[in-house]
Amino acid sequence: MAARVVAKKEAVAKKKSVAKKKAASKKKAASKKKAASKKKSAANQKSFVNKTVSQKSAAKEKIPAKTASSKSVELNLGGMKELLVEFSPDGIVAVDRKGVIRYINAAAEKLLHANSVDMVGQKFDFPIDTHRPQEVSIAESDHREKVAEIRTSETKLGREKIYVVSLRDITDRAMMETQLRALSDVDPLTGLLNRRGFFDAAQRQLNLAKRQKWGMSLFFLDLDGLKWINDEFGHLEGDQALIETGVILRKTVRGPDIIGRYAGDEFTILAFEGADDLDASDKIIMRLRKNIDTHNERKRAGRKISFSIGVAKFDAENTPSLENLIDDADYRMYEEKHQNRRAR
Repeated sequence: MAARVVAKKEAVAKKKSVAKKKAASKKKAASKKKAASKKKSAANQKSFVNKTVSQKSAAKEKIPAKTASSKSVELNLGGMKELLVEFSPDGIVAVDRKGVIRYINAAAEKLLHANSVDMVGQKFDFPIDTHRPQEVSIAESDHREKVAEIRTSETKLGREKIYVVSLRDITDRAMMETQLRALSDVDPLTGLLNRRGFFDAAQRQLNLAKRQKWGMSLFFLDLDGLKWINDEFGHLEGDQALIETGVILRKTVRGPDIIGRYAGDEFTILAFEGADDLDASDKIIMRLRKNIDTHNERKRAGRKISFSIGVAKFDAENTPSLENLIDDADYRMYEEKHQNRRAR
């Protein structure tokens, strides 16, 4: 009996031992599997890192090719910039801080009637103002003018300050503005410029004459006896005398010359004098006298027109103001009027 009990205990113990061995074996297998899994994960991570590094390296290797392409694009843009500047419809001039022209494009050559060979190295004659646009007059060969708008920006070429000046031809726009302004600048009776209109137009011409060193003459004319005509025949006859005066003056002067009804019975003319025509003012006075005589041949006594005339010369070197010219011509006109009265 005791022997069975012992045998049974040994069998149970043996069974437990086998079970423990199996559990230990399973645990060891699971541990190996887990270690293998960790090893595989580490290998995959390492592979990803290596791949990322490889991609970055590849990207770095491609950078020189990308830079070369970028340089090619930059070169193309540089050529495009040169093309845009050279063939811009607006004139472009580069001027240094001393006011000397360093570059001029084709449109500026055409507008200024000069070529780059002659212009580069010369002084730029127009105002440079980086704060606001300017309007300037450019002389034409027939004493007419173009009007250009100038805009200036400042930049640097290396350490050197450069002004980039754009010139746009606005002659058509200026003419339209002039026509609109003429509604308020024209004397309604004679069709001539009124005082303000004459001042504006004459000042522009004097500025142009100063730059081009042209000679000019200013005539101040007084219609003799207008008060007597008004008193004797009425204001309608006086108005008719003023209208006829405007017609005579238009016949007398040339196209570029400026005529104005200055005030009441006073008229002004600003006329060009060419370098080969120094006695132009004398010729104008002769034509005026002739036209007056022709007009008076058809008029009855008391309705004939006569003028007292004063002339002042514009000297580009001394640059007198328009007001000074008018005052000088006005003084000379009164001198002639007094001489005529004494001669009667």
